[in-house]
Order: sequence, then structure tokens, then C-alpha cells
Amino acid sequence: MKFRPLAVLLVLACCALASCKTIEPTNSTLKDMQEWATPEPLDRVSPANEQRRAKAEMVRWVEQYLKHEYRVIDQRFVLTAPGSTDGAAIGSKAHQFVTQKLGGGVRISGWFDDDNYRFLLWTFGNGAPRYVIFVLTRDFLPGTDERRMVGYLELELAAKD
Repeated sequence: MKFRPLAVLLVLACCALASCKTIEPTNSTLKDMQEWATPEPLDRVSPANEQRRAKAEMVRWVEQYLKHEYRVIDQRFVLTAPGSTDGAAIGSKAHQFVTQKLGGGVRISGWFDDDNYRFLLWTFGNGAPRYVIFVLTRDFLPGTDERRMVGYLELELAAKD
């Protein structure tokens, strides 16, 4: 008889813990966009501790390229499949997601503007506009078995001084 309340408590605790893992963040735009354009398992989400320098350089480059008129407020990174040269197809899928699913439009296309990165910046949303950018490294990252990095970044307008 003493074990029954303990067993019920353990079952409830396990159910509560299991359900916590399935709660998605309220803003899943970047995750949804990434899953649409670069689905796993061929392409894979890059954990926070991987390629830190390359990620920081990409974010810094985006803000600098956009003349610090925008700042990055959210980010998600993917390493493409080894040897992948599907950058244009991935960009096309990201474009399809933003235009068809989010009702967005291209704000800036920088596909051929830089030696290191290709990008597309969209705006979407009614009322207060939101901004997302897809950024792709032109070259494979060193030490990654010929993988490129894709950045899915959400931006906001920077405060004017």
C-alpha cells in the first residue's frame, strides 16, 4: 500500500518531464525555415559549441554589410551535407518558405555581392515588420569534411542614434 502513492508520483513526474521536451519556443520561424530548406539528416543543425568563430564572423559580416542598420536577434546554423554544391537550391527553398508560408518579400538580394557569403534578406509580417536573412558561405569550412555553413538569422532595425 505504501508503494502505490510513490508509483503514482513517479509516473506523474515522468509524464511531466517528457512533456517538457516537446514544448517549442514561441518563435519557431527560423527552425521552420531551416527544416524547410535544409532538412536533416543530410544537412545538420550545428550545435552552439561548434564552429563558434565562423558563426560569429558570419553574424559580424551581416551586420557590417547592412551598415549596422539591422542587428541580429536570433540565429540558427546548419552545416550542409559533405561536398554539397546545392547553395542555389537551398536559397530557393528558403525563398519559397518565406514568400509562401510567411507572405514575405525580398528586401535585399546579395547573392553575387561578396567573395565569402551569399545572402537573401526578406521582410514579412503585418504591422511591425520582421526580417529574416539566409546566409551561405561560398567556400567549405576548414575541418568539416567539405561542408558549408548556412545561417538563418532574424534581424531587427537597429536603434538610430
